[in-house]
Amino acid sequence: MDRVDMHVHTTASDGAMSPRDVTSLAAMQGLKAIALTDRDTMAGIPEAGEAGALLGVTIIPGIEISSDYKGRAVEILGYFLDSEDRKLLDYEAWVLERRRERLMKMAEKLRHKGFDVSTEAEHPGVPDRSDLAGQLVELGVADSVREAFRRYLGEGRSCYVPRERIPFADAAKLIRDCGGAAVLAHPLQYGFPGSELDALVKTAAAEKFSGMEILYPGYTRSDQDKLYSLAEKYMLLPTGGSGFRGGDRQDRLGEPQVPAYMLIMLAQSQYR
Repeated sequence: MDRVDMHVHTTASDGAMSPRDVTSLAAMQGLKAIALTDRDTMAGIPEAGEAGALLGVTIIPGIEISSDYKGRAVEILGYFLDSEDRKLLDYEAWVLERRRERLMKMAEKLRHKGFDVSTEAEHPGVPDRSDLAGQLVELGVADSVREAFRRYLGEGRSCYVPRERIPFADAAKLIRDCGGAAVLAHPLQYGFPGSELDALVKTAAAEKFSGMEILYPGYTRSDQDKLYSLAEKYMLLPTGGSGFRGGDRQDRLGEPQVPAYMLIMLAQSQYR
């Protein structure tokens, strides 16, 4: 069975491996294609594309957009996009500015506690709380990034600042307007009970989503059956991916195993 991974992150956003290294790993694992879906940026696509051409791995240009759905963060995957599209570039610039503002506010809160942190360090991708967490580890304030989040930077903690996100419908429209296919990412991760999960998927269908992520790490056969049923109910294509980030995480590129036909079906849906 030809395999693909339709949900991959790199150092362009919150991953630990460069686009080139992720593509090389995909080749070593025998994947036919990977979709680079860095969070709120497509900056890694050119580098991955060059590596893919040399290594025989097809690179699907994508993005993962963090949206606001009824006050909750819900992720939307966009596929088959042009990384140079002006609307996407404008969105990426908006996100970058909002994140920088947020980072400065959190850094100021940490300084008030006496921690000498900076927002000036270079970052290869979109800046986020992990930059500050890493500095807290270096300062000896926390033993790990996880602990830094638990004590200071996680939601509800003293130095946390909420993030501004694009509305769910606007994110879907942005992907459509740029000629892409919108897919609801890991729908069970949001903790919605049955009726609310149904409402989320129904809303995605109403916003002309093409698919929904069904194969995802940790999803049991029962979970998958539930999602397959919802996808069929609302006429969404099934997709899957690892959400790979690498580093000290336990995720593995290409797991769970996603058959290539899922990617092919999604691509064909673009021409209907």
